[in-house]
Amino acid sequence: MKKNIMFFLLNMILIVQANIPLFNKMDPFSTHQPILYSLALQTEGPIIEFGCGYGSTDLLHDICKKKNRLLISLDDNLEWIDIFRKKYLNDGYNSDNSGWHQFYFVPGKKHSGDDDPGHWLKFLQEFTLLKIITFEICFVDQHPWLGRYETVKYLKDKAKYIVLHDCDYFPLYKIFGKEILATDRKNQIPGIYDFSDSFKYFKVFFPINPWPGETGPPTLVGSNFDYKLINLLKMQ
Repeated sequence: MKKNIMFFLLNMILIVQANIPLFNKMDPFSTHQPILYSLALQTEGPIIEFGCGYGSTDLLHDICKKKNRLLISLDDNLEWIDIFRKKYLNDGYNSDNSGWHQFYFVPGKKHSGDDDPGHWLKFLQEFTLLKIITFEICFVDQHPWLGRYETVKYLKDKAKYIVLHDCDYFPLYKIFGKEILATDRKNQIPGIYDFSDSFKYFKVFFPINPWPGETGPPTLVGSNFDYKLINLLKMQ
């Protein structure tokens, strides 16, 4: 127990001293940062992220750079892909996509307001690396919502840990998971959610008050392989 506490405190110190900005207390799109950062620090295997962004791509790049750890970043928005390709050219990313940080564009998206996940489903079924690599962490934060659902459904029994941002959306609209107690948005009191229909082990993390967004928003960490590390994670 004492060892676990010391390990957790060390990780919090590393977060404070990080070379990248952690803006989870101000930005509702980045409330996953402390959990994703802590989980990535305590693991060593390949990481894949669905949806590039300043709240995750920079954070994961910084961690993976220290050990040339494989990081795959995916997006169906070519502008987002190009932002980070240019930023990390010759710093983990190579123009022929042979570095430890690789970027892949997911084609086939319909207009921006469409919730059709067809292009993501096709990509999941055809992307070769998903068939030959066992990812330790899969971060899910892309658009549309149903694209996230298809990603979780496809990888929940393949990746060791799934990290899903805005996880309350899915029980609310009866996509997967169950709402046991609704979130009190007005008073910023976390709801209670059950994701046992998809994961043997899971934990939902709400940001510390005051929340930067109306719903928090919360982050789910789920696994069908391990529970010990999930229980050590805490929101900071």
